[in-house]
Amino acid sequence: MSGLPRRALAVLGAGLLGMGLAVGSYGASVTLLLERGVPPGLAGFGMSLFLLGQLVVVVPADRATRTHSAARVAAAGLAVGALGVVLSTRGTLAATLAGRGLLGLGQGAAFVGAMKHVGRRTPPDLVATAQGLLGALFTLGLAAALAVAAPAYDAVGMPASMGGVAAVVALGAAGAPLLRPADREPVVPYRDYLAPLWSRVGLALGLGNMATFGFLIVATTWYVDALDATPGVSATATLLVFAGTTVLGRALGGVLAARLGDRAVVGHTMLGLAVALAGMAGGVAAGVPVVLAAGVVGTGLGFSVPFGPLFALAFSNLAEDAGVTLVAMLAVGNAGALAFPWVVGELVATTGSYAAGFLAMSAAVFGVWWLWRSAIGTGEPAAGQ
Repeated sequence: MSGLPRRALAVLGAGLLGMGLAVGSYGASVTLLLERGVPPGLAGFGMSLFLLGQLVVVVPADRATRTHSAARVAAAGLAVGALGVVLSTRGTLAATLAGRGLLGLGQGAAFVGAMKHVGRRTPPDLVATAQGLLGALFTLGLAAALAVAAPAYDAVGMPASMGGVAAVVALGAAGAPLLRPADREPVVPYRDYLAPLWSRVGLALGLGNMATFGFLIVATTWYVDALDATPGVSATATLLVFAGTTVLGRALGGVLAARLGDRAVVGHTMLGLAVALAGMAGGVAAGVPVVLAAGVVGTGLGFSVPFGPLFALAFSNLAEDAGVTLVAMLAVGNAGALAFPWVVGELVATTGSYAAGFLAMSAAVFGVWWLWRSAIGTGEPAAGQ
């Protein structure tokens, strides 16, 4: 498509694809940790550290893009992420946790830097398309790794598999500083980053990101082990279909939003996500593997369909500064979700089942949907549309 910064999309997209592969592979790493006797809560804590890393870095990263090249900020984030992936190849608990923390810091900086660089280099009418492509590449990597990491570990070993992932991330890190510089934005006061959240609408939008993208990260922590522990279901086949629905959902969200409106798509899909998670809990509790598998596949759509419409609403209704809006959405999404990988692990350790953990996720999504319904609604026209 003419007008898109193809070189920037290729370089930064490769880096974010690699980051997605690194994030999605953690489910297979969790299974290895559990087999070594690591408590589930501690194994899940690695993904909590990833979310915490993103949370603490997004504001500094945004400010850095206002005084330095956004592409170089992305390059620094990708370099830190590659280091985290390399560290995790040691396989020890300490190295795994430290690697997840570094990966979170790198992902936060890389995502902010990449989105802002591409946004500045793209005509206004194509910004959403360009940024959506970057997000889709990250999601593709995450979903693909969730499905194939465990077989790859079995085939060539975890160090070799993650070494290949690190090489993909490093490729983006090496190419990003060579991109043509883009215009910079003025530095904003720190209080501006909190301003979008002092309203029910702003809070509902931020928590909507938690319930969708944030909980996608939580889900990738536990889906591999939950499916492996369930007789009568093929973990690899189910996760391959989940990967397909997750990637398909990104495109489907835009199509549905054009017909139904952004806030209707987000609201209805979040309710469907809550139902799918509750169905998974029921499938585990009742020992019905087909219900668990169907719920996993359904959450692929629930996590991904709202992404585009949700951010379209955020950019229309929150701050005038796009960077401030991006930071606010990422911060709330990560802050709200960061405890859940650990919580699910602790519930597994306490109950011996994934049912309580999936039910807790369902209840949280349902609570966000209730806030969304009262603060934003599911009718048309949406505010700002």
